[in-house]
Amino acid sequence: MKKEIIINFVITFLANAMLFIQNKYFIQYIGIESLGVMKLFSQLLAYLNIVEMGLGSASTFALYSPLVKKDYKKISIVTNTIEDIYNKIAILLLGLGFLSIPFLKFFMKTSNFSNNIYFYWILYVLNTVSTYLFIKYIILFTANQEFLYVRIVQTSSRFIFQIIQILCIVKFGSFYIFIILLIVDNISQWVIFKIHYRKKYYFIEKTKEKFEGIKSDIKNLFWHKVGGLVVFNTDLILISKFSFLEIVGIYASYQMIFQVLGTLINVITNVLNPKIGKFIAQNDKDNIYIKFKSINILYCLISTILTCCLYVLIDTFIKLWLKEVPLLSDFTLKLMCLNVWVNLFRGILESFKTGAGFFDDIKSPIIESVINLIISIILGVKLGLDGVIIGTIISNIIVILIYKPILVFERCFNKDWKEYVKVYGNYLILVLLSIVSLNIVIKPFIKENINSWFSWIIYAIKISSISFIVIFTVFLLNKDFRRGIKDNIRIK
Repeated sequence: MKKEIIINFVITFLANAMLFIQNKYFIQYIGIESLGVMKLFSQLLAYLNIVEMGLGSASTFALYSPLVKKDYKKISIVTNTIEDIYNKIAILLLGLGFLSIPFLKFFMKTSNFSNNIYFYWILYVLNTVSTYLFIKYIILFTANQEFLYVRIVQTSSRFIFQIIQILCIVKFGSFYIFIILLIVDNISQWVIFKIHYRKKYYFIEKTKEKFEGIKSDIKNLFWHKVGGLVVFNTDLILISKFSFLEIVGIYASYQMIFQVLGTLINVITNVLNPKIGKFIAQNDKDNIYIKFKSINILYCLISTILTCCLYVLIDTFIKLWLKEVPLLSDFTLKLMCLNVWVNLFRGILESFKTGAGFFDDIKSPIIESVINLIISIILGVKLGLDGVIIGTIISNIIVILIYKPILVFERCFNKDWKEYVKVYGNYLILVLLSIVSLNIVIKPFIKENINSWFSWIIYAIKISSISFIVIFTVFLLNKDFRRGIKDNIRIK
């Protein structure tokens, strides 16, 4: 397991490092506004891709049992069902993509709208559709415990084509070539996966028989997908509507850094998930609750440390990375960091919720998405970028930090809302005390002008060390935290 974590960390680091380099040259040679277009298209396509409806998760789950039992007939039926559904989705997505062309201008506030944007959109739609060539292979390999193989193939291919993209950006400065290379990358992955499939999964046969069990699993997953879609794929669309595409590009650059932190945390969470599921199956609710508090407080610690370091270090990082790109205001950065903290902290609650088989809370994603969308639109009209972010913060506080934890406390731990207030109120005190204490201690060490990457690394190590010591000391006041450290989070 440790080997898998290390390899995943290395893969994640390399993939994100190359992405940072690529974005730097993209902005330099193609422009910040074009970056805004690219990020906007990604979020718009996420909405069109709602037709996928959580099929990937349901399909992976459907393959677990027959793969373990080596039930080749059922594997063939499920795999062929997945392929058939995804082929239909690809055709539907292509049609929706073309039908969306007349509405693109509505989502963009730009002084220089070009007809080229329509052609960029068509290529982006084709790029997304091309991923359906090999998605059945990814689902099958992942269900058969070959996730690491999938990650290596995808990252290696992406890494090679990112280098080619950077060379083409510098040489030609063409957005067209950039997108076409994305499509070629997908085709390359399809070829590699297909070779592996034919070599190892030769026992899978073509069949017209369909597996109906997937449909029932999709129903609940669909609403969670909708909720996550609105929360995580609305900001850039609304920002592009209420602000200029240049602001979208700047905001997206900050978001890249936030997403890296989330990805690194997810590496740990994904390894913990099966262990948590096993622990829940073997223990009563009292022991599960004790374990939950021990791990949850550690996630609270990690989220607080990372967010505080991010707030102090991100502007100097952006200056070195993108140089000519203007920085967001300090108030905007504080709002974004608050959202980052929630998104880093929320993961382990979801892990215990999933491990306990609590899937039917379809009200949570609906409430979250409605609150997020309505408030973001209302405040976005008045405040622009800040208003959109505040809308996300409010939905996060109401649903992610209050409503959903109370549901999990009741359904998974048999604890009432009073126990929730006690535990999460304690977290709030610890976080606020950490911020106040760190603000006092760290002020003399903050620098504005960092002129080299070496200086920034030294500065980052210093800030991170101070932040860790101060916040760790504050969290030692909590007995659940002390228990978590003592137990070393060993889930048997």
